Amino acid sequence: MKISYATHKLFNIERGKINVIATDNPIVYRDFILGCRDQSDLVKAYDDEFNAVEVTGAIDWLGDLMITQNLDKKYLPAIFKKMFADMPDEQRGRIHLATQNLDNAIQEGLYLADFPIKVTYDFDLRKSLKFAHTHFDDDILKQPYDIIKTVLKIHQICEMKSCLTICNVAHYITIEQMEDLAAFLQDVMLPLALIEFTDNKANEFYKNCNFYYIDKDYVDWYE
Repeated sequence: MKISYATHKLFNIERGKINVIATDNPIVYRDFILGCRDQSDLVKAYDDEFNAVEVTGAIDWLGDLMITQNLDKKYLPAIFKKMFADMPDEQRGRIHLATQNLDNAIQEGLYLADFPIKVTYDFDLRKSLKFAHTHFDDDILKQPYDIIKTVLKIHQICEMKSCLTICNVAHYITIEQMEDLAAFLQDVMLPLALIEFTDNKANEFYKNCNFYYIDKDYVDWYE
């Protein structure tokens, strides 16, 4: 995948790599945040054959990991879909039976209370999981590195085609975690894009990454 910004050179978002788009220009940084949220035409996305693609389909924008996360709403539907598609019939039957027993118990309680209400089981397993309050482990949501690894695993297992894109990662993880993340991406061959507000001297932190930089004067420091 490739990303373009205004009149600047293309950014090649490579699979199996951390791809960093960095700047110390507030306007450029703002434009990228808005563009990744599909709120600015200055940022566009292309496939490897240079065909234009929708930003919302190409970029999975997660934003700042400690501020804007809502992983349950964002990823549980894809997880449920994949889980039910691959679920063995025996396991599917056990969930159906347990849900029917629950519905029957609720219906009996309504009859005893003399309420004219009927419980109908529609065999939608997704509703069973919502009723069970299926959600991400709260401990994972407190650790930025764990969030990144978890979402990348979701991309891998659910065969998502978009590129996970995050901002402000350098605020929350260590150089050692960046190195581990770079090695993990090589194993799973997924792309990861980071939008960072920093100066060009910080590239040591991103030494295992594709590092693209636009300075305060809008000059590109990448090939």
